[in-house]
Amino acid sequence: MISLGLRYFLEVARCGSIAGAASAQHVAASAVSRQISKLEDSLGIALFERQARGMELSEAGRQLAAYANAAALEAERIATEIRQRGMLGDVTIRLACTEGFAHRFLPMCMADFKQVRPEARFHLRVERPEEVSRHILEGLSQIALRYTVAQDDRLKTELLTRAPVYAVMCRHHPLAARRAIAMRDLVDVPLSLGDHGTTVRQLFDAACANAGLHIEPAYVSNHSAVFLPMLPGSPIVALSGYLTVMGYLEGAGLVAVPFSNPEMRQRSIQALTLQGRTLPPLAREFLEFMARRLTAAPRAPEANPA
Repeated sequence: MISLGLRYFLEVARCGSIAGAASAQHVAASAVSRQISKLEDSLGIALFERQARGMELSEAGRQLAAYANAAALEAERIATEIRQRGMLGDVTIRLACTEGFAHRFLPMCMADFKQVRPEARFHLRVERPEEVSRHILEGLSQIALRYTVAQDDRLKTELLTRAPVYAVMCRHHPLAARRAIAMRDLVDVPLSLGDHGTTVRQLFDAACANAGLHIEPAYVSNHSAVFLPMLPGSPIVALSGYLTVMGYLEGAGLVAVPFSNPEMRQRSIQALTLQGRTLPPLAREFLEFMARRLTAAPRAPEANPA
């Protein structure tokens, strides 16, 4: 990666003689001597002091040796990185997810994976469900995480795991001690949930319709977790997946109570890639790492079927 003249120069500096450098480089002594002379001629200064016991660096030679050693180390670092990229393919892992995964789960996965694979780089887009699918279909992202109630045949489901909706509330809430709650228990409760583009809202609307209820939420947002800080000490109930609030419940004094309505259990987490697309090795490794985390993620207690 550095020039032949610099390489022979460094070898002479290390060995202290042209003969020693020639032996280490497996070349003739005349070839080493010729390269050193060319280098000195191009710089217009002697790089070595020729002595009977060998060759010692001049002041100019010591300055050049410091530069050349640094250049050699940097060249080796770059060469190693190029070789790794050749083996791993693209080291930028492009992800898309809906907002429930962006609060804690995916950031922790990325940080922990980078501890194992420091060469990994990440590009994450947080979008609405339909946009997450579009990112995969158009090749803008390699891997997507989203909640779903139906599968898309154009996408390859790499992982599918159940993700029910829970009622999240202050541990002192009147409903907090229930083993399960029903939609009818929420008629007079201030609710917070996502807007009509979210799977939580879709399931909520279906459960209300099937129960013959009309419940108007008090707080609605396209960013469902925005209302979680309002829950401690309040009568508000938020509808959320457990993964969104995992790690937040205990410290905030909250509980997640399952629903008895079957509609609220008809949701899954999907890890998606494009059908027929081969992921780069590092992206595939991250997908498997993330899938293990999803499979092992703790869940709130299950409701007894009504």
